[in-house]
Amino acid sequence: MAQVIDKKTDLILNKSPIWKGLLYLSFPVFLVNILKTLHDIVDGIFLGRFPGEYINGEGEIASIATGMQSAVSLTWPIFFVFISFGMGLSVAGNALVGQYVGKGDLVNAKKFANNTLFIALGLGVIFNIFAFVFAPQILSTVKTDNETVYRYAITYLRIRSFELPVLFLSFAFQAIRRATGDTLTPVIISAGGLFLNMILTPILVLQLGMGIQGAAIATVVAQVVLVPAMIYYLVKPKTGISVKFKINQLNKVVVQDIFHIGIPASLGQSIQAVGFVILNFLIFSYGQEVTAAFYIGNRINSLIMFPVSAVSTIVAIYIAQNVGAGNVDRAKSTVKQGMAIGVIMMIIGVAIILPFRESIVKIFSEDKIAIKHATTYILYIGLGLPLMALFQTYLNTFQGSGETKYSFVLAIVRLWIFRLPFVLIAMYMLELGPVGIWYSMLLSNVLAAFLGAYLYSKVKFVPKTREVI
Repeated sequence: MAQVIDKKTDLILNKSPIWKGLLYLSFPVFLVNILKTLHDIVDGIFLGRFPGEYINGEGEIASIATGMQSAVSLTWPIFFVFISFGMGLSVAGNALVGQYVGKGDLVNAKKFANNTLFIALGLGVIFNIFAFVFAPQILSTVKTDNETVYRYAITYLRIRSFELPVLFLSFAFQAIRRATGDTLTPVIISAGGLFLNMILTPILVLQLGMGIQGAAIATVVAQVVLVPAMIYYLVKPKTGISVKFKINQLNKVVVQDIFHIGIPASLGQSIQAVGFVILNFLIFSYGQEVTAAFYIGNRINSLIMFPVSAVSTIVAIYIAQNVGAGNVDRAKSTVKQGMAIGVIMMIIGVAIILPFRESIVKIFSEDKIAIKHATTYILYIGLGLPLMALFQTYLNTFQGSGETKYSFVLAIVRLWIFRLPFVLIAMYMLELGPVGIWYSMLLSNVLAAFLGAYLYSKVKFVPKTREVI
């Protein structure tokens, strides 16, 4: 076991060129991101093919398929508020376990891994209960006159709430495995669930006529079946560190350190998600076609984002282990090379997607108005995607180094200081219509890249490790 850990650690801490190691370790993450994107696309496509019409709040005939897509779009940021806490714990686990591995202290690496798992499972169960019980009240904050979309959203959120405990376990599992350089095992396990999801979705949504309820059930079932495999690889891994599901493993000092790193990341994600709830509410005010366009456009843009997300994830691991080992210069070099790879990937992706964006949108929807808005949205957001590579790299740099206060500032300012005020100005002062929202999103991404560069200049790359009794 130690030999395999040493081999991965040697790659991260010593091998050159760094960019080759980043690409090598990011490839499995890249694959699972492809599968996740395909899963989202499958959901969008089959919901978009659901037959039937209904009378909306304005007495007009509307597509049930578009209404379901709109409901998913409306629900997503609220669901993201919950999972942001799991993602924050994942950030803390990745940073702290990675730094201890880089330091060569596997005893404390195991302690932090064990405690991350317990915290994740506990929070997942709490949020599951809360989301299920209070779904109507939560969604009433973004409720519109479209009662049908509102009911779809409640159904979707309640069913997806049962995914939260498993999802939180998955976040912790991935953080622990990736912190030791194992990017392949999480991919293999996730792939099984994603493939099952893609098989179940068309069966439940269309063949059984379950619509949005079927899409939610397919996602939950596909996550639950992964639990035995995750537990097995946590308790008896072939490589890396093992964990024990024993309550006496909880340690006050360890929990404090995890929350110290994880809370800023969690709050940044959750407050950002609340901002997206408000953004979705503003978008929804233009009608379900514009909301569906936002949903479709985000699914297509994710095709360009997933390779960059994979590389930036590995950047965080490189930084965590090199900071733990005291290799500050190598950590800084990782940031530069990871950023360069991300920008190049974004430029290539945008060049491929933009010329064919209308044809791609038509795969998701047959609604002419939604197609028109989605095509425009993809154009404007796509122009700023190379800057999103910078934003993503900065976020992961702050997280891998344990400087999550900077990731908090970057995430909050981009949405609350830049994007939402710009959107309000575009809507109510300039009266630009839906295109004003797309303008605002592009501008906020540009400014966020400059803010990220400023915050990066303040990172000191100091280890966050200490001896734990």
